Amino acid sequence: VICMNIESNKPLYLQVEADIRNSILQKKYRSGQKLPTENELSEQYNVSKITIRKAMSNLAKDGLVQKVQGKGTFISYKKDKVLLNRSRGFQDSLNDYGHSSKHKILNISLLTANDDIASKLKIAKGTSMFFLERLIWEDVSPIAIDRIYLPEKDFPDFMKHIAEDKSFYQILQENYGITPAKSVLEINGIIATKELSELLQCNMGDPLFYIEKIGYQKNEQPIHYSITTVRCDRVSYHVSTDNITVMDEKIIK
Repeated sequence: VICMNIESNKPLYLQVEADIRNSILQKKYRSGQKLPTENELSEQYNVSKITIRKAMSNLAKDGLVQKVQGKGTFISYKKDKVLLNRSRGFQDSLNDYGHSSKHKILNISLLTANDDIASKLKIAKGTSMFFLERLIWEDVSPIAIDRIYLPEKDFPDFMKHIAEDKSFYQILQENYGITPAKSVLEINGIIATKELSELLQCNMGDPLFYIEKIGYQKNEQPIHYSITTVRCDRVSYHVSTDNITVMDEKIIK
């Protein structure tokens, strides 16, 4: 039981609000984590449920918590800014913001390159490819699905090196001595299907980023092609255009 100061001039609901706010700022609660119920918080702070509701109402107004009908109250997500000017993996960007991250491997298999993938990776159609599909977690909840394609001949024993605690770029560096020199990305928007909503724990119809990416070596040879589907409510993408000369402008209709 957390004892409130009943002799203080500060109302109890403000004391409860301040204590929960501090717990959030100190990351005792993580983004997306479900808070205890009203009854549990009432017992924890030894105050009435009305006091808890007032405290939660203030926290909700400040965007720190969000009540989901029929599910409870959750710590709200603060969007992280992912810079597009640096050639790096998604996990590296999460780690920059102090988030823990992990991967759940959904599929790893061999397949042959179709016309589209062969063209993107500058290889022959029918070339044997590794396909890796992972669910990426930020702290306590999933944030993205990563699908990666790379030629089997260039990455021997790739399947043996896959680990849930290692990023894809970490594996490239540690096991093959490869660090991408640049990446080219195309970002579009899609909506969550039933399958995607179940994996990403979001609602059907929610907006998602759909990011196609090709990583290149210094000699302009493609390393990999990937498709990453990311929750729009959790990430924003930023790019700097300093010292870029616009040579041509096309309007896509």
